[in-house]
Amino acid sequence: MEPIEIFAGQQAYRHIAQSGIRPTDIRAIIGASGGPKWFVLSHLDRYLMQNWLPAIPHQLELIGSSIGAWRMAAYASAAPMAALEQLESQYLNQRYSARPSHQEISQSIRQLLDSFIQPNDLDQHQLKKLHIVAARCKGLSQLKQPSIQGLAFAAVAVGNLVSRRSLPRSFDRVIFQSPGGQLPVAQWDHFRTHQVPLNRANYRDALLASGAIPIVIEGVRDPVGAPRGLYRDGGMVDYHFDLPFKPEQGLVLYPHFSPLLKPGWFDKPLPWRKVHASNYSHTLMISPSREFVASLPYGKIPDRRDFERLDNDSRIRYWQTVVDRNQAIAEAFDRWVHSANPLDQVIPIETLTR
Repeated sequence: MEPIEIFAGQQAYRHIAQSGIRPTDIRAIIGASGGPKWFVLSHLDRYLMQNWLPAIPHQLELIGSSIGAWRMAAYASAAPMAALEQLESQYLNQRYSARPSHQEISQSIRQLLDSFIQPNDLDQHQLKKLHIVAARCKGLSQLKQPSIQGLAFAAVAVGNLVSRRSLPRSFDRVIFQSPGGQLPVAQWDHFRTHQVPLNRANYRDALLASGAIPIVIEGVRDPVGAPRGLYRDGGMVDYHFDLPFKPEQGLVLYPHFSPLLKPGWFDKPLPWRKVHASNYSHTLMISPSREFVASLPYGKIPDRRDFERLDNDSRIRYWQTVVDRNQAIAEAFDRWVHSANPLDQVIPIETLTR
């Protein structure tokens, strides 16, 4: 069983055919939304932090929404490995009452963030530039009561069913970014996009907002330096991302938990809603193979429904098993990088977008 699948856009495919792949080829790294799905990637994150980040001499853009933003914050920190291990431990060992309120969950998430981020992390953003994606709510989506939120977001989902172009009526994209950060995007999509300087006054709120799942976690009101409003999970706008990340030189690396690409959170149940292959022309994506996932407990990677399906102890044991097993993904990636013919294992990313 091969633990990983490797996908490349057209430009990335040509690059690997001509030159193979090295850390110095990478200009940006993407972290997707997905909550505990991330646990299948944590050893690949460790591998990249230990072996690739120190070998990249140029500016590196780290782009993420929700848990992807938290992972990228660990990448950008002064001590990436320590930050990642703390994030993993705190997230994995969450414990809640039988029917937790959104206040209980929100307090736990604030404590989680405080466990692995430090204000002086921002002083390290000289070559590693962090970009945290959040959704600024508009209209009914900014209501705070969980019961009313359910109705409001159901209406948003119906509009998205017809067209993703309906979503800008409910959300703006807001990107909190390290000073000097330059996302490799020549043209934005149909969402109004605000780029806000990341600083000590808004760092924690930006990360909290990026992961503030509607109904489950309290949103963030009026982060410092950003347009006024209520901010929620960045996955509402950018779940797996469908933006033209195209560096002038080099490639985009995307450690992803699944060979599935959905533009936004509301697109998850829509089999016909896919990203545009052209936006991934410069992207190299690494994901666990279907065979590897099938070999895990319950035949799947962790997801947020585990909080409801399993008691605390069972969930924590399951998640820890997935973390332990995903060492095989990092080892498989290392073998591929050093193989004589890396292109032999690469699948055109277009196969995921047809």
